[in-house]
Amino acid sequence: MQKPSDAPGTAGDSYSLVMKTGPEWSDLARVRRPLSAPRPGSALVKIHRAAVCGTDLHILKWNDWAQQHYRLPLPLGHEFSGVIAAIGADDASAHHGLAVGDSVTVETHLACGHCDQCLRDRGHTCLNLKVFTRLGEGAFAEYATVPLAMLRRLPAGMSHRHGCLLEPLGIALRAVEECRVTGGVLFVSGCGPIGLLAVAAARQTGVARVLAADLSPARRELALALGAEVAVDPRDGSDRALVGTGVDAVIEASGSPAAIENALNLLRPGGTLMLAGMPAQNLALDLSRHVVLREIAIRGVYGRHLQGTWARLQEIAPRMQSALDRLITHEFAQDDFAEAFRVAMDGQAGKVELIFS
Repeated sequence: MQKPSDAPGTAGDSYSLVMKTGPEWSDLARVRRPLSAPRPGSALVKIHRAAVCGTDLHILKWNDWAQQHYRLPLPLGHEFSGVIAAIGADDASAHHGLAVGDSVTVETHLACGHCDQCLRDRGHTCLNLKVFTRLGEGAFAEYATVPLAMLRRLPAGMSHRHGCLLEPLGIALRAVEECRVTGGVLFVSGCGPIGLLAVAAARQTGVARVLAADLSPARRELALALGAEVAVDPRDGSDRALVGTGVDAVIEASGSPAAIENALNLLRPGGTLMLAGMPAQNLALDLSRHVVLREIAIRGVYGRHLQGTWARLQEIAPRMQSALDRLITHEFAQDDFAEAFRVAMDGQAGKVELIFS
């Protein structure tokens, strides 16, 4: 691509990004946009690494959930890390402590700061929430223009290879810690990237026993490598034999209706079901049996606490870099984005990354 000058956005500068252009899986295009100087309150980030997320796969399939939440065409991707190339001209006090040259990743949610949820310290469920994927920018691109309030500096010495995984790691870490099972037994149902990150985060934060299940033998092996005591195929019923009278909590990361129903049956009375996967369809649950009579708590995890989770990531993520290395199973050059999506869609990989710089 044409490199930006000292003042990005001069005549002739442009960058490429990957767009979802239609409802078919193959409706993908790499397009070029003019490279413009960032507006006040935002930064131009040169992307180094981007990772494929489960949300990207929903959008690629253009399933019911994707159709309800997005409009085509749209840029793809939201998990990335890079370097600030330029900051919009305004008062330096509004730069959130960031500077040109900083290595950053993105908090994909931007809260208004004044609604009822924000005042309750729940910015991640802000009533006026802005989401990176609806700002017209994407991660599978050479550059992105991002509000400064959404950027987070990488921990000192962390590579972009690991840094682009902080956003999903934050979801997994929050799911684990809000299960409150330190010293207990945690079951992770679904060992896609979020489930695998939950296994690793649970081991890092002192959960006594971590059990896991997935349909894929390759992903079960990854779960064991990341610290699961055992990883089983849920189709043969061995998970129920494994848990005895029930586990303290289940993080359900697949979004499968059958897996969610099974997770409820794995819990002891009074246990917690943490939903970390996005079901692609509505489902029916026996609430009388599970919630009323067995007093199971059903919770969801949507993103990260906008400050607290990131403070925890600064502390914990540097200690998890060997686990992140194991999780990254495939890396592709930026031109090979279609193959990267195909591998991620196959359901056998850990984390799939694209290299931009």
